Amino acid sequence: MSGLSEAAREVLENGRLCYLSATTAHGPHLTPVVFVLNGETVWATTARSTAKARAWKSDPTAAGLVQHGEHAVAFRGRVTSYDALDPGTWRSAIGRAPDLMRAAARFTLKNARYFAGYARDVRRLPLSWSPPARMMLAVDIEAGVLLDVDAGTVEDRWGRWGTRATGRPAFRPSRGSDLSGRGTVRDVRRTLGSSGQGALGLLGSVGPVVLPVAWARAASEGAYYAVLPRPFLAVAGAGSSPAAALVLDRTSTWRAARMLGVLLQGNADVFIPRTVRSGRAALLRAAARTGAPPSDPAVVRLRPQRAVWWKGWASGTVRRR
Repeated sequence: MSGLSEAAREVLENGRLCYLSATTAHGPHLTPVVFVLNGETVWATTARSTAKARAWKSDPTAAGLVQHGEHAVAFRGRVTSYDALDPGTWRSAIGRAPDLMRAAARFTLKNARYFAGYARDVRRLPLSWSPPARMMLAVDIEAGVLLDVDAGTVEDRWGRWGTRATGRPAFRPSRGSDLSGRGTVRDVRRTLGSSGQGALGLLGSVGPVVLPVAWARAASEGAYYAVLPRPFLAVAGAGSSPAAALVLDRTSTWRAARMLGVLLQGNADVFIPRTVRSGRAALLRAAARTGAPPSDPAVVRLRPQRAVWWKGWASGTVRRR
């Protein structure tokens, strides 16, 4: 890989969480993980039983988003897993042993506060969060973009990315029940509120992409609106109805037991307000629920078919009937 600028490296070295995506039959599976940058590779851990770990066995492509201050880096790359209980990974681990050891040491040092949180909650720690159930993974970055989140501009890019954002020509509010209004997912969603900042995963022409967005819930439509600068959406090369995922979450600076969130998955409708010929005023009103829009906005409407929630160590899945 080449092209990792000093500004992009600063974001990847100082960002606290990475929103990391794998491609599944339900679309992007996107959740926050602690990580470390070692050289030009992003390293993280996951339980071998997770949806992402299973997905990467058939499609080892990952996408991620890291934000630090007013800048963010969105990247794509190939995943390599290192699992002490999987002989299939041993050869690659031996061949990359120096990098693996260095990355493990840096990962422990950078994320020491989270390990302190695990120690505090050790009596409640599930098996899947304990070291024997987890594996290291490396994402060798092949392409990336440096985003100025405040200005809404793409500051730098390397590798293959899209160049154009396309959307539907007409907008009409949808109607439907709210998938996130049932069970525990409802309680988590209520804690998160009706709007905020989130991460949007898309499957575009260049592969999976994760981008920063502002979001708002439209309960009467059974939908969520995500707003982002049009230049951000353009790098995904997504069409007007891509498979999508939206993460709404509340993080903790050191205790995983206090983190909660919802992953919403489904097909999205994409709108570029300046090219919408019918329903533009209603579209802009819907987008305004997320806050002051960027000067050149794109709007993504997601009516989720599936929701994965987490609250501390507990998690579950709700599907649209």
